[in-house]
Amino acid sequence: MDFEFCLQDPTDPGTRYLYEAIIGAAVDATTWRGMYAFATRGGVDQLIEDPVVHEFMQRGGEIDLIVGIDAVTNRQTLERMQALEARHRHFHPKVFWNTSSGLFHPKISHFGYSDGRKKLIVGSGNLTPGGLRHNFEGYSVISGGQQEVFDLSSLDAFITRHEADIRRIDQAALEGAALNVVRPIAGVPRPRAPQPRPTRVRAPSPRGEGFDRVLLPQVPAAGGRWSQVHFNTQITEQYFCVTNVAAQRVYLTSIDATGLRGEEEVRPVVFSQTNRNHKIEIAAAKGLDYPDPASPPLLVFCERQVRCFDYMLLMPNSREYGVLLEMSRKLPTIGRGLRRAITNMATLAQAWPACPLLTAWEALEQTV
Repeated sequence: MDFEFCLQDPTDPGTRYLYEAIIGAAVDATTWRGMYAFATRGGVDQLIEDPVVHEFMQRGGEIDLIVGIDAVTNRQTLERMQALEARHRHFHPKVFWNTSSGLFHPKISHFGYSDGRKKLIVGSGNLTPGGLRHNFEGYSVISGGQQEVFDLSSLDAFITRHEADIRRIDQAALEGAALNVVRPIAGVPRPRAPQPRPTRVRAPSPRGEGFDRVLLPQVPAAGGRWSQVHFNTQITEQYFCVTNVAAQRVYLTSIDATGLRGEEEVRPVVFSQTNRNHKIEIAAAKGLDYPDPASPPLLVFCERQVRCFDYMLLMPNSREYGVLLEMSRKLPTIGRGLRRAITNMATLAQAWPACPLLTAWEALEQTV
């Protein structure tokens, strides 16, 4: 039997997020039982819609998920779980009706495999963006072989004992969850981005050591499917910190010209056997026509934490396109293909003092 303790540390390039541990366990599993105190729409939606989980269900893998509705888990989350249940016949979400005075608070995933192996992931992280990747969390992964004793009788007994309290999502559950509100965590200081001034550029304020990097890539046409942006291996590993494309993900949030944050995009990094490049899907580019190749679209990524980024897409008609295109041409390029440069927040602020990415942190709420 193997035991591994992991500390989810969003400042450590070598960290393995709980999200990635769960995805890794699902790769060749046949069953998945989960029990979590809190869930949010973003946490559940992104995990169940991950390509690895889709493949798991397509080959007949069953997901039995129990979530608590004591707090945090709201109506929007349960409605999304209902929609996912209707779409995926192997996804079976339920809620725990807590009749005690204590809080329902477990965080467990148990995986079974066709060869008799089993795996248990137990820790502090919930099915929320914070628990799955943004927070400091601890979790353990216990793996057992076919012949090894893996005593889950306590889990089985709990499910049997509380059978009447573990129910499908119904109107009563929706109404109960409607009383829960997801709020920012009080007393946790938000990281502050640099506040540029027309006459002076401030040094970046603390985001965690090393989280000052900006990527400025020109976007190739890619045969018309340019929303699947191609990146060379150097950029994939050096900037996005992805060294295992099967297990790791990048977490992207589009920022528009007014500074409004989009929904977080959880993206696998796909390796193309054809051109030996990596591809990352960018939602902001979907449905747009590629411009004149002489004026390629530009992306600007700002690193928030390991493998988590805010980004903007600049088309040739964007106001600051010319300034950023000139910057991309002057900075040293990394790897082969169209120019891709890594710089920092101060350089970006000097070139574009009003860039919404510089203050995007202000709208970022802490998550449970």
